[in-house]
Amino acid sequence: MKILQITPRFPWPLKDGGALCYYNYAKGYSQAGVNLTIASLNTSKHYIEYDELPEHVKALGNIYLTYIDNKIKPIQAFLNLFSKESYHVKRFINLDFKNQLIQICKENTFDVIVFETIFVAPYLSVIRQNSKAKCILRQHNVEYQIWETLACNEKNPVKKWYLYLLANRLKKFEQEQLNNFDGIAAITKHDSNVFLKSGCTKPIHVSPFGINLDKLIIDDSNLEMPSIFHIGSMDWMPNQEAMLWFIDKVWYDMNFEFPELKFYLAGRNIPNSFFDFNNQNHIGVLGEIDNAIQFMNEKAIMVVPLFSGSGIRVKILEGMGLGKCIIATSLGAQGIEAVNGEHILIAETADEFKNHIRNLINNPSEIIRIGKNALRLVKDKYDNKKIVADTLNFYESLNKN
Repeated sequence: MKILQITPRFPWPLKDGGALCYYNYAKGYSQAGVNLTIASLNTSKHYIEYDELPEHVKALGNIYLTYIDNKIKPIQAFLNLFSKESYHVKRFINLDFKNQLIQICKENTFDVIVFETIFVAPYLSVIRQNSKAKCILRQHNVEYQIWETLACNEKNPVKKWYLYLLANRLKKFEQEQLNNFDGIAAITKHDSNVFLKSGCTKPIHVSPFGINLDKLIIDDSNLEMPSIFHIGSMDWMPNQEAMLWFIDKVWYDMNFEFPELKFYLAGRNIPNSFFDFNNQNHIGVLGEIDNAIQFMNEKAIMVVPLFSGSGIRVKILEGMGLGKCIIATSLGAQGIEAVNGEHILIAETADEFKNHIRNLINNPSEIIRIGKNALRLVKDKYDNKKIVADTLNFYESLNKN
C-alpha cells in the first residue's frame, strides 16, 4: 500500500502528544511495510531541519517539509473578525505547501492519503484534482469542543465572546468537511458519535492512539514514593486551565495535610507565570525536560484534571505504559477503556481529588496495584502495531468499495 500522510507539523522531536500521534502512526505504517510519504508543514513553532532528523526517522519514508510562519498575529486575528473564516484553520493555509502537494501527487500514485487533523483539510480540493486515492480525515480531537468548553469556563465577557466566535467558526468548518472525505478515523468512540450526530455519513473507524511499548522501559530505582506530578504541553490552554485549578483548589490543602509531599509540573512552553509557584508549597516547576520517561519513572502519582478538551490523552496512556497510578477527570480519561478503581482513579471535584490522593498516601500498595492494572490494559488494548494493523484494514476496505 502506498500512503501519503499530510501533517500540520513534522512529528519530531517527540516532546508532545501531537508529535507522538503523528509519529507512532508513521512508524506503524513503515513497520507494516507501507510505502510511506510524509508531507508536513514545517511551522515556525515546531521548525525542524531535515538534516537534523535521526536516521531512523528519515527511514520512515519520503519526507517533504514546507516552511510556514503560522504564529498568531494580532493584526491578522483582528482583521479575521470581519470575515467568516476560521482563524484556526486559515493559519495553516500556504501556497508553497499546496504546490508541493501537487508535485508529490504528479510524481506518485497513492492508494490512501491521510489528512492528520482538520487543519490540513483545506488541501483536500487540490488533492482531489491531482489524485484518485482514497482520502481519510484522521481526527485527533473534536476541535471545536475544546474551544466551546474554554469559552464556557471563561469569566472575562470579552474573551468569552471571542472564544465562542472562534469555536463556532471552527465548528462550522469541521462539520462541513466531514462528508468531503472517503472515510473518517476518529481517535475515540465518543468523537465518532459526535461526528455521526453532526451528520457524517461516511465510514468511521475508531483508531485510538497506540503506544510503542518497546520504548517504555519501567525503572523504579529512583522512584520518589509518594509524589505527585503532571506532564504535558503547557502551551495548550486546557492544560494551563487544569494546572491553575489543581494548584488552587487541591494542592494547597494537600500540602498543608502532608507537608513533605511534593508536586512536580513538567512540560514544554510553560508560561512564565507558572514559575512563580516554583519552590512554594513544595511545588517544583521544571519546564521542558530532556527525558519524559525518566521523569515519569521517578514519580508516583500522575494527575490529569482536565475540564476542557477532546480526543485521547497521550500522556495518560504513556503513564499507564510505565505502570503509573493516575487520577484524572472523566474528560481527561475520555476514550481510554479504563475502569475506575481498577486501571485509573476518576475525580471530578477538588474533594474527590483530595480523597484519592489521601487514600493513596495512606495505602501505598494501591499505587502499585492500580499501576500494574494500567500497564496490563495498555498491553492488551493500545499496542501500536495492533492498532495500526486494524487501521490499515479499514483503509483497504474503502479501496474495495
